[in-house]
Order: sequence, then structure tokens, then C-alpha cells
Amino acid sequence: MRRAVHSTARRRVAVANFTKCTSVFQSSFSTAPQQEDDDTVLFIPPNLSIDRRSSASPFHGLQTLAEEKSALSKIEETITEDESDTAIEAEETDADVDEDEDDIDGEEGEYYSLSNKPEPLYAIPFPERLHVPILDFKSASESGTIHLSEDVFGQDPIRTDILHRCVIYQRNKKRGRRNGGARTKTIGEVSGSGKKVRNQKGGGIARAGHKRPAHWRGGAKAHGPKGSIQNYETKLNKKVRKIGLRMALSQKLKEGNLIIVNSFSDVGTYKTKVLAKTLLDIADIGGKFGSSAYIVDHVVDNEDEDDEEALITSLEGCDINLKVGCANIMRTKVTNQRNVNVYDLLKYDKTVMSLSALAEIEDRYGAI
Repeated sequence: MRRAVHSTARRRVAVANFTKCTSVFQSSFSTAPQQEDDDTVLFIPPNLSIDRRSSASPFHGLQTLAEEKSALSKIEETITEDESDTAIEAEETDADVDEDEDDIDGEEGEYYSLSNKPEPLYAIPFPERLHVPILDFKSASESGTIHLSEDVFGQDPIRTDILHRCVIYQRNKKRGRRNGGARTKTIGEVSGSGKKVRNQKGGGIARAGHKRPAHWRGGAKAHGPKGSIQNYETKLNKKVRKIGLRMALSQKLKEGNLIIVNSFSDVGTYKTKVLAKTLLDIADIGGKFGSSAYIVDHVVDNEDEDDEEALITSLEGCDINLKVGCANIMRTKVTNQRNVNVYDLLKYDKTVMSLSALAEIEDRYGAI
């Protein structure tokens, strides 16, 4: 009884010490951004390594106090002599920034200014959301507008449960069927008799029975495959898969990440350098810190021509030059309108679609 009391006391002391150490660790080594007393300043600890150039960074578009000071100094240089009052205000602002920097010289980390924080983007309400511009793929300028189908792109609210079911279905289908009938022999199937190979005792070595055990050469396989095919595919109704694709396309339009272009064949040249610059101008796609893109095209060759004169311009329903030119662009995938799926729509940031692919998708998924 006394021993049990002592063990309980030791356990309580250990729990108290652990709680104390945990609280000290959290207060000393927290990596969360710390909001200062001033609402226009945000302090980033040195152990929080997030590149603000990335579009997914919470500090994307923010300036440090040093950059803001340099911008103020450039403005001050352009002030004329007649605007003396404005110059005095700029000097006072510069002095305030200097005081703030003097206070933070001894601390590590960076201070970001929230004065120029970009405003959050909100979804455009219906029916204005369905009216989108058409961009010229070569010049990245607006060449017209189009009204999208409400049955395909007007799903609201977005059913995340259906999107989740579609993603699980696709991943299980990709996993597919494993162990295609592989089978190994058991002890009863390996050739060899059941005669005892040596005496039980007196040999100076381990006892042994028959010569077919799994740890002997030529023996059976322990716990080998039994020939049953492992099928990981799951069933999902076609109607649910269609609804999931409508939900994913509607979500892309709601986010403002659906880009409609007139055609991918008007770029002039399909060099990777030109295509990368074009995608970068359209929606900041590609590069080390750019967005990922899911490019959807629809091209069909003319099969009425003779085989000798026919010109092959498509590969798997896409422009062959576009598919080859985008192969080395980071985080981009080119596919045809038949292979558009929920998993890829959610995986990539932007969806760039041609008018021909848009027409085929609306014809196939328009009727509910």
C-alpha cells in the first residue's frame, strides 16, 4: 500500500513538471505571428520561415518597415520646394519610422507593415458571376465575353461531401487491383517427403523434422500470397460523379480561378519560353512562386482527308504542340475535355479552358 502511494505521488509530480515545461516551451518558442500594440505592425519570429513571395503566404503583398521607409524617402526626394507643408509631414512620418526601427534594432525577426495590406477578394454574386471575359491567349487581353451555363457553373452552395466522395473514388480507382493472382506453395505443396531428416538427439545440432520448412532452402514460403486479387476500387454512381464535377467547376468560378481563352492555337510559336511567358502574363502561372494550372483543350483532327495529306495536330484530344511545349513548365498539366476530373480541378490553383473545351463540357454536363 505504501509503495502504491509513493508511485502515485511521483506520477503527480511528473505531470506537474511536464505541464510547467510545456507552458514555458510554448511561451518561449512560439512560431505564431505576434500582433503588436500598434495595429499597423506585424512581427514575424525568426523561426517562422515562410517566403512572402509565394501566393499562398499570409504575408503576400506586405512590406517591411525598411521597405516602407525607402519608399517614403523616394517620395520625399520628388517633393518640390513649393510643397513645404507636405515635406514637413513626410519628415515627421520618417522620424516616426526611425523611432520604431530604433526600438526593434535589438530584436530578431522582421516587422511587416499592415498599412498597405490588400483587401480580401469576395465572390461575385449571381447572375453576374456567370458572365466572364474571354482572353486572347497570345496577347493576354480581353477579346469578348461569354455567359456560362448555370447548370454546370452555377451550383450553390458547394457540396464538400460530394467532392470528398469523388476524390476518394478516384484515388481508389488509381490504386486499382493489386496482387494479380500471385500464389506461392505451402508446406503441403512443396515437393519432398515428410520423413524425419535426422535423429532427434545426439547430433549436436538443432532438431529437425521434414525437409520442407520455410527457413530451409527449397522449402515453402511462409505467409505468402494465396492468389486472391486485392481490389481497392469503390463504387460511385455516375450521377454523383457528374454532380461532383459541376461542384468543382462552380467552385473554380466562385474563386475567380476559372480562365476562358479563345484558343490555344493562336500563340504563333509553341516554344516553352514563349508559353511560360504567356501563362505568366495571363494569371501568374508557372515559375517558382507562381500558381499551378490545369489546362483543358479540345482538338479533333479532320478524318475526311486522305492519309497522305492529313496533318496530325492533336495528341489525346489536345493540341500536340501545346502539350509538348508545356511539358517543362512547372506545375502545369495539359489534358482534354474528356479527362477533366474533380481531383485535378481541386489540385491545381488555376483552370485555363479553351472555348471548344467549354462547349463540349457544357453539352455533356449541362442536362441534370
